[in-house]
Amino acid sequence: MKYRLVGIGASLALAVILSGCQAKANTLVKSDAGSVTQTEVFKQIEDQAPTQQAVQELTLNKVLNQRYHVSQAAVTAKLKAFKRQAGANYHAILARNQLTEAHLKTQIKANLLLEKAITAKYPVTKAQLKKARAAYMPMTTVQHIATTNEKQAQKIITDLNAGASFDSQVKKYAHNRQLHTTAGRLAPFDSYTQALAPAVVQATAKLQVGHHVMKPVKAVATTDTEGQPTYEIIKVISRQSKAATVTNDDGKRVTVANYLRAQLQQQRMTDKQAQVATIRSLFKTAHVKVVDTHFVPAFSNYLTAKNA
Repeated sequence: MKYRLVGIGASLALAVILSGCQAKANTLVKSDAGSVTQTEVFKQIEDQAPTQQAVQELTLNKVLNQRYHVSQAAVTAKLKAFKRQAGANYHAILARNQLTEAHLKTQIKANLLLEKAITAKYPVTKAQLKKARAAYMPMTTVQHIATTNEKQAQKIITDLNAGASFDSQVKKYAHNRQLHTTAGRLAPFDSYTQALAPAVVQATAKLQVGHHVMKPVKAVATTDTEGQPTYEIIKVISRQSKAATVTNDDGKRVTVANYLRAQLQQQRMTDKQAQVATIRSLFKTAHVKVVDTHFVPAFSNYLTAKNA
């Protein structure tokens, strides 16, 4: 599973800037025409959506930091994982999101803190872990051929059923040169991969080692096929045991149980209802009250009318 930033973060860069401004002198710029003050700037932007969200996030950050702790080592590990997955696109991603690495680390810490809070409110149960383990497909290696022609895809399967080797079909139909050199093999993946279409992962999970699909798997449209759906022919080459250890997002070997627990926690992090319920609970415990009425809208989902 790719490491992703969720929950807090959409306006965290602005939140950091606002936080920094509050610690500086009120005058920001001087000129013969007059000075520009922090108060003037804030008054001009206070009703804008990014400012509203930034104030809410600053408040949440303070509450989370008071209640939970995230080590610098944990932040660094997630940053390394993010860099590893982004690869050569790392700096482009920062530029596109108008983030510096320092801001990214702040965002990562905020996400880790929120994850601790959500996990505390919604701990993974034994029943959930048992269900996840039963449904889990361990790291699996497949051969595949993708085509935009459904009839051609069905013909490939017919030929395979008649005894043709998968390697020969790759050489005959695969248009990607790399697939020719790898005999159509993809990098190993498991149930939680985000690199492949869900339909491909689901179809793979149903196959036994050595078997191929009996009908083409229709995958979501991709930019490579100019918006056309692709039809995938998949054969499972090998599959790890569920008892094997797994490499997690931080590059460490962990037990399957710990790996699945982390995946379930990450899924909870993307659950909007769980996020809102957790933040409501945190704000209630911290006795958060909006003093400036301009910012009531920013807290409307998290505070009662009395507190807002």
